[in-house]
Amino acid sequence: LNGLLFALALGAVVGQRWILGVAGQERIALKKCAEYRKLTVKTSTLITLSLRPTAISFEDYKCPNVVDLIVGGEAARRGEFPHQALIGYQADSDPRTIEFKCGGSLISERFVLTAAHCLSGAKPVVVRLGEQDLRDEDDDQVDFDIESIVRHPDYTIRRAYHDVALVKLAQNVIFTRQIRPACLWTGHNLNITSAIATGFGRTEFDGSTSDVLMKVQLDVLDKSECNGFTTSRKFKMGLIEGQLCVGSIAGGKDTCQ
Repeated sequence: LNGLLFALALGAVVGQRWILGVAGQERIALKKCAEYRKLTVKTSTLITLSLRPTAISFEDYKCPNVVDLIVGGEAARRGEFPHQALIGYQADSDPRTIEFKCGGSLISERFVLTAAHCLSGAKPVVVRLGEQDLRDEDDDQVDFDIESIVRHPDYTIRRAYHDVALVKLAQNVIFTRQIRPACLWTGHNLNITSAIATGFGRTEFDGSTSDVLMKVQLDVLDKSECNGFTTSRKFKMGLIEGQLCVGSIAGGKDTCQ
């Protein structure tokens, strides 16, 4: 899977319990996550059969909180990654044609999180949400114009640091079953051993890009295991705080081909 794949390392599953911030104050990210969680829950009411009938309410999750482990890259299920975004650019050959070259994750009604290197060359013109199959015009996809972009102030194309950016959409997103934000991770530690990358990238070396949204499970490795492989000029300081080392211990799986 190639660089079109964008792994939201800061993301988490909607519906997970979150820790309160300092002095009992919830961070905005936590409040928004709780708000988005309501979109995944259907509340039903039952009346007990007794001399004194009582109304009992219960919640039923409309989507799973846990994604099955992935042996290798495979097609994602419809609605499995409702935060998935595609960033489109005008084609050099025909300005009327849109080419989707980068991915991202919807994180609110108005913002998409992506990589800064996706916004360093040609200026993107559209963000697509709800896409599952690029060949299917009857998908639940919705296109949004871009109002502005914000790259991390410390990002430079010469280095592989601070490679993160925000894309502000020209209008608010209406959330649906197929389009919903990811929650932002707010903890200090990330004690996980695997991550899932998604996108429409290449599924084999030098192959064509996929028309279908793909997913792949990757291992989260200790930084000490990776520093030996980050000797290029882009990693002049090795891996720094805030970066993750993600790949495949067994080999054969990645997000860049």
